[in-house]
Amino acid sequence: MSRNQVGNTDDLRKSVKNGSKKKNKRNVKKLIRLLLLIILVVIVALIITRLLKNKKITPQEITEYNYFITSINGKSGVIDKTGKTIIEPQYEYIQIPNPEQAVFVCYESNNTSKVLNGNNKEILTKYKNIQAISNNNTSINNTYQTQVLRYCVDGKYGLISISGKEIVPAIYESIETLEYKDGILKVKKDGKYGLIDINGNEIVKTEFNSIATDGYYNIDSKYDKAGYIINIRTDEGYRYGYINYKGRQILDTMYTNIKRITELKDDNLIYLITYNNGKAGVLKNGQTLIENEYENIEFDSVNNIFVLQKNAKQGVYDLEGNMILPIQYENITFAGKYLNANKDGKLLVFDVTGTLQNEDSYKSLDTVADGKYSITINRSNQYGVIDSNKTNILENKYSYIEYTFDNYFIVSLEGKSGVLDANNNIIIPVEKDIIQNIRGTNMIQVIDSATNTSEFYNKKMEKVATQNDARIYIKDNYIEVASANNIEYFDFDGNKQEANKIFNGNKIFAKQQDGKWGYVDKDGNTVVEFKYEMATNINEYGFGAIKLNGKWGVIDKDANIIKEPTYELSDYDPKFIGEYYEVSSIYQISYYSNEL
Repeated sequence: MSRNQVGNTDDLRKSVKNGSKKKNKRNVKKLIRLLLLIILVVIVALIITRLLKNKKITPQEITEYNYFITSINGKSGVIDKTGKTIIEPQYEYIQIPNPEQAVFVCYESNNTSKVLNGNNKEILTKYKNIQAISNNNTSINNTYQTQVLRYCVDGKYGLISISGKEIVPAIYESIETLEYKDGILKVKKDGKYGLIDINGNEIVKTEFNSIATDGYYNIDSKYDKAGYIINIRTDEGYRYGYINYKGRQILDTMYTNIKRITELKDDNLIYLITYNNGKAGVLKNGQTLIENEYENIEFDSVNNIFVLQKNAKQGVYDLEGNMILPIQYENITFAGKYLNANKDGKLLVFDVTGTLQNEDSYKSLDTVADGKYSITINRSNQYGVIDSNKTNILENKYSYIEYTFDNYFIVSLEGKSGVLDANNNIIIPVEKDIIQNIRGTNMIQVIDSATNTSEFYNKKMEKVATQNDARIYIKDNYIEVASANNIEYFDFDGNKQEANKIFNGNKIFAKQQDGKWGYVDKDGNTVVEFKYEMATNINEYGFGAIKLNGKWGVIDKDANIIKEPTYELSDYDPKFIGEYYEVSSIYQISYYSNEL
């Protein structure tokens, strides 16, 4: 072998060796990157698992109703919002805890339950005797707790999420929603009550004979800042204490009764009227404001003052415990911005600062319209009105006066009613049977009792409608006035609204023509002939009602007849989903039926 050949071989060996080293380094780098990626994936998975595990359940306000209970021949089933049958009507009754989700608690004739999904398959089979938990006057507008269910084992109750995750094992004698409290459950163990939230966290230990909310409500915080009135049984009888909304006990169970002054809308102020051995006092944020030495204490929410009674005499104190009137009067009553006090058989009138008014003053002064006017009652119990300058604008000669809106007042005299303005002009003569302001609106209803005919007036006091046996429905952004053969729509100022403005997402609209009802499109073209006695506009589920020969049928959003007029219903505006009509009752949950 020549030298050159040997040299070439060595160079080749060196190249192979160097190439192997580079390849090995690349492989090591790839392996390290792969290991780092695997570690990263594992970390992310652990974080997600922990987040899901620790995810809090919160009360849910239902915004979209997808499922509804049906009742046919005494058996219950489920339909969806298109009217399709999801569960055949074969159960004694059914609970839909969350109408947005396909989770249905179905009860058999032996009162046992099973949970079905939207495919009619049994789910949550790990748990027995599952039940939805009824809401109890909470601010959540749903019949049941929407996120949790309870189950029962050997007479003890536990808590699971609606997806089937166990929250609390079956250790309680009862689990129920605490009245007025969203997401708070009252639980019973060993004969004593406590509180947990819907995540199973203990708020109040199970050591009390009863627990109730104090009833405090604020439009912003709702019932969240309401506290809890607790009691225990002692040898002397029941004794009450107080726990704040955070679960901290701020009053020992030593009182014979406790009541919160809920009219004071301040989340940071807790005024409690307490009774100790039959004597009333007042606490402010747990501190004594008025000692427990009075027979009774009443609160006036108009003027934020207390009337105290001791030895059958009464006096008045303010919110800081300062005396306004000494305890020396036989009887004190609230009269708007005035106080009426009797002493030695004589009526005395004071303002809320305790200043005695002269003998020809009013006995009652009730401020309305943000202080612009005050309704007065004189010493002869006759009503009138003064303005902010105390100028008499309506004479004290009426048996009753009620402020409506703007400058208008409903007045009553000798059993008849009318409407006057602030200039004493007669808007509606004082000769009507019933006049009332439709609550929450600038609209007046005048009723003739003999004919049951209603006239409606708008904010400008213009008559905008007349209907016989009218029924009024206050919706989110409009008013519906319905009778046997007519439906009209108004805004909250009483101005008439056309259906295509109210239901602007619809394709067809109910319309009356020549005494008959049909449907038109957005351009006013007839899509359903005018032959019905009544027709309603398409509802949020895509169905309207049509009436012929005294019977109701169903039409859909595309003007297809779903059910010919068949049903005899007393409703003026029946609600349909598919061929099913809604059956409502103040005593039970609404359901749908197609029974004739």
